[in-house]
Amino acid sequence: MMRTIIVRYAEIALKSEPVRRRFERQLIKNIKLSLKGLDYKLRRERGRIFIDTRRPSVATRRLAKIPSIASVSSSLRTNADIDSITSVVVWKAKKILSPGMTFAIRTSRVGKHPFYSRDVNVNAGSAVLAEVNGALVNLSTPERRIFVEIRGTDAYVFTKIVNGVGGLPVGTQGCVVALFSGSLNSSVSSYFTMKRGCMLHPIFFDSRPHADGQTRKLAISAARRLADFYPKLELRIFPFGKILRTITEGTQKNVANLLCKRAMVRVAGVISGQVGCAAIVTDEDLKQIAKEGVKNLHVIDDACELPILRPLAGMLKDDIEKIAHQKGIFYPSTHAANPPPSHPTTLKLEKVREIEEGLNINTLIESALPRVKIIKLRRSAWT
Repeated sequence: MMRTIIVRYAEIALKSEPVRRRFERQLIKNIKLSLKGLDYKLRRERGRIFIDTRRPSVATRRLAKIPSIASVSSSLRTNADIDSITSVVVWKAKKILSPGMTFAIRTSRVGKHPFYSRDVNVNAGSAVLAEVNGALVNLSTPERRIFVEIRGTDAYVFTKIVNGVGGLPVGTQGCVVALFSGSLNSSVSSYFTMKRGCMLHPIFFDSRPHADGQTRKLAISAARRLADFYPKLELRIFPFGKILRTITEGTQKNVANLLCKRAMVRVAGVISGQVGCAAIVTDEDLKQIAKEGVKNLHVIDDACELPILRPLAGMLKDDIEKIAHQKGIFYPSTHAANPPPSHPTTLKLEKVREIEEGLNINTLIESALPRVKIIKLRRSAWT
């Protein structure tokens, strides 16, 4: 018997054959990236990827974080004949069943075999009843389920199906730049973007690099959790302090909020050109968008020619927190607080551009670009 992890995907299977092959190749690249440091052997069949490893628990945790993987199961691999399958099922049942507990066996098959799935269920189930004293069969609501997946000459026995991220493999849908504050919203919006297959380039706007290093540390900690989904993730730290001071000292508070957002979008547009990205991601949720007003969103979006994506546009805070908890990216100690809601002032686009010109925003951005730092989130060193 060998320890084998079954990797399942769903959305990839809906693609045309050429696209499917390309997406599978990218998924395998991402799997190898996430399993770096582990000894394993990987093989692929249509609709499944199998990974043999001596550390199935560690590998399973990593695989469940990879976008496009629908679910994973750590299994025991054996020969696809009833006697071999029954032997493994009995061994597994003795590990998980105690007297009085109910169980059911669920079998699925791919390929031609001299038996049916029901034959496996009956033979293996009878053997479990004979070997485990007090065990009972319950096919509708069993306390324990033992799964058997038969594919060709191999059979896999397992008891757990761990849900994955789903979606598409990172790297199949181009790349985007994200405005990343380290807040809960920015983490979840970034997660959604990677789930849809986009390579992410998050930017943290460091407004007080000397006096407020804690905010930067929280942003880095939050970004490191996102690196579980794609280990090559890098965080850019943009020195925003001088731009922020220029805006806040030269304009009223409500106008300054609008100008700051435009400046951030403008910076993201410049960096998008450097790394070849096709869109910008922001983290406004439904409540924030309602407060800002659609007219102000139009003014903000005008700062860059690239499309602005808002993955949280239809979501409320409770929904966002629930997803963050489920995916393991919400830890209050490692997240910066969301900025307090502003009371927006609606200005005509021409007026906003006039104010920006007077403040020399473009010049300030150009002078700050050489001081951008990049953090490889799997290391602590600055590069």
